[in-house]
Amino acid sequence: MLFWSFNALLLVVDTTGKPHFVSRYRIQDGKNDPVDPTKLRQAVLTVLFNQYIISLPVLGLSYLFLKWRENPCRPELPTFHWFLLELSVFILTEEVMFYYSHRLLHHPMFYKRFHKKHHEWTAPIGVVSLYAHPIEHVVSNLLPAMVGPMVMGSHLPSITVWFSLALITTTISHCGYHLPFLPSPEFHDYHHLKFNQCFGVLGVLDHLHGTDTTFKQTKAYERHVLLLNLTPLSESIPDPPKKTELMKLSSIIKVTNWHGERGNPGHQDVLQ
Repeated sequence: MLFWSFNALLLVVDTTGKPHFVSRYRIQDGKNDPVDPTKLRQAVLTVLFNQYIISLPVLGLSYLFLKWRENPCRPELPTFHWFLLELSVFILTEEVMFYYSHRLLHHPMFYKRFHKKHHEWTAPIGVVSLYAHPIEHVVSNLLPAMVGPMVMGSHLPSITVWFSLALITTTISHCGYHLPFLPSPEFHDYHHLKFNQCFGVLGVLDHLHGTDTTFKQTKAYERHVLLLNLTPLSESIPDPPKKTELMKLSSIIKVTNWHGERGNPGHQDVLQ
């Protein structure tokens, strides 16, 4: 319910372009404007398959494991301090497992067979966060999020809060919009654009392994911050002009200079 209610709001913008002010925060300008309905339909069907045919049985097995270890529905609720400790373990476990499983899926032996499906979207949208081959969905989506609670023998409320945070975070990372007051999706959006950078969630292991060096040299890295005002970062920190745009500008300057030399009184205004 949380996943689809949040993504329903994003899909309204993806399919209609309205409200227009949200579209201003699009990371990859001109992409998914609007989203291809055929690709979207395929993505939604795949996500539903992964949720109900793959995730539910895996969650059922994990429940049996948790019940064998310690009943997740026991009457004593965890303390807030214990939950914070659990959350730290969950986050670190996910970072390690997701980073290495994700990098493994980019190996030529596995990429075409499993991970290429997810990368059909070089400009992702929120619902694509769970658009993946079933094997990838288990190895790289489910297990990194589930191992932490199983190791800690967590209570159902702790697991619910963690899964909710994980789903919201991965949706934001794929949504394609750098929205105010929400975590920056620039890191993972750049991964979809370039494929060989930014494999993790937090970026810690990417820093240690040097898989974010190219990303750090881009404007996207400068924009990889929490937006605390309503001005889109694509406007306050714009991309440098493309080579074709520079060539066009150079041609305009040459033409206007030539006209100026011939006594055109308005050439200075054109240059400006």
